[in-house]
Parts: sequence; C-alpha cells; structure tokens
Amino acid sequence: MIIEGYKSFALDGTNKYGKIMPVGHYHRDGEIKFGINGNGYHFAKYIEDTLRYSTNGIRNCLVAQVIGSGTILEGEDEYNGYHDLYVASDIEIVKYLEREEIIDIALKLDQVKMKRFIRDFNLTNEEIALFEGKYFDVDLVIDYYDRHIKEAYQPEYITRKIAQIRKRER
Repeated sequence: MIIEGYKSFALDGTNKYGKIMPVGHYHRDGEIKFGINGNGYHFAKYIEDTLRYSTNGIRNCLVAQVIGSGTILEGEDEYNGYHDLYVASDIEIVKYLEREEIIDIALKLDQVKMKRFIRDFNLTNEEIALFEGKYFDVDLVIDYYDRHIKEAYQPEYITRKIAQIRKRER
C-alpha cells in the first residue's frame, strides 16, 4: 500500500526526536504502532491535520510532502475530529513545501478544513488577506487566532461582524 500525505517538522527540520530528516527514504524495523511510544513514521493525508501534530507547536512548523509505504496503520482522533492519520514502516520525504505552496493548498480547502488550517498555522498579514471573505466562520477564526480578538465568538461581536459585512455588500 502507498499513501501520499504530509508530515510536519520543527522549524529547524527536526522530528520530535531531534533527528533531521532531509528529502529521502526512511525505514523503521519492528512492530509499527501509533503513539508517543509507538514505532514508525507518523503522517496525515491532509495538510491541515498534520499541523495539529507538529513537533514545535502547531503554529510554527515546516511541512513536507511524503509518501508512506510498507506496513501502514490507519488511525483517527475522533474526539478532536482528525481522520486519515497514518503510521508507516517506510516514508519518503518527497520535498519540503515552500510557504507559498502551503498557502496555495490551504486556499483550496473547504470551510471546515480551512478553519482548522488557519487555527493551526501562523499566517502573516498578507496571507490573512487571502483568506478573508472566503467564509464567515473563517473570518471569525482569523479574528480569534491571528488577530487575538478573544471576543470573536461572542454574540455581540458576531452581530457587529455581520453588520459590517452587510454594509460592505451594499
């Protein structure tokens, strides 16, 4: 079986064990299993899901395009809504994505996935402008996580935000 996906790394390119993993193929012997004390190479099918498991805090990371192969286990974190998570005996790091590539992928996501991406990725002001207006809920996520407006989910704030949007649309 072969599964394409994404894997996150600390900003210095290291995994959670401090190992630098340049582009290339890696193999792990032994029983493959999930978890902190598991064995194998963890990755996610979708870019927004791999951000949740970044080794350097979810908002500051590198993202690699990967191909998992060999023995592969599929898992999910149903409680938090993460699906299509994998651990594999073999992983190929195809390339590390440039920031622009990551943003291009994220701009094509549906509303739910885009909200998750924005929550877990540290956007610049220029990048925020690309996402604004895509979906109302996305604007609230931007306000809360990137602009640090803590009342973004309060009814009064939402009412004001809706009024601003209606005024712009006229």
